[in-house]
Amino acid sequence: MDNIEEILEFHCPRFNDLPKVPLYKDQVIMYIENALNVINVNSEEKFLTPTMLNNYVKQKVVYPPKDKKYNEKHLAYLIVVCILKQVYTLTEICELIKIQIATCPIEQAYDCFCIELETSLRSVFITRKFSASSSSIKNAYESEIIRSAARSFAHKIFIQKYLRDRE
Repeated sequence: MDNIEEILEFHCPRFNDLPKVPLYKDQVIMYIENALNVINVNSEEKFLTPTMLNNYVKQKVVYPPKDKKYNEKHLAYLIVVCILKQVYTLTEICELIKIQIATCPIEQAYDCFCIELETSLRSVFITRKFSASSSSIKNAYESEIIRSAARSFAHKIFIQKYLRDRE
């Protein structure tokens, strides 16, 4: 995560970009790591490990895989969890996900999160403008919550990058 240009060009895969073929645990982990490596706050740490994935299923953060395979809904949940766990507890993340999917279908909720994340990264790293219109179809209080969650992650990696660059 040393290059700001890479962060600014980061594209969070949209729901329709996620693999349509169900993946096994190792494939899920590899997919998540590859998709999010540009925004990895701490390159020594993994976004997702087999133990983490097992715990997320046990704690009902994500629903169990079917025939040991994970589909695109699992991947969407896991991407959001892996990003937000840098800033929030699993309980808080689960609550944020519930809020978002109560207002729209998971596909739309996830895509809104992706857009808010990318917009937040650009806002924090270059423009410093935080008044862009919401990506949500429903411009409600709930959409502001997800925007704030994405911004908190963007602010965290901005500060960590700044501190690391000073070393």
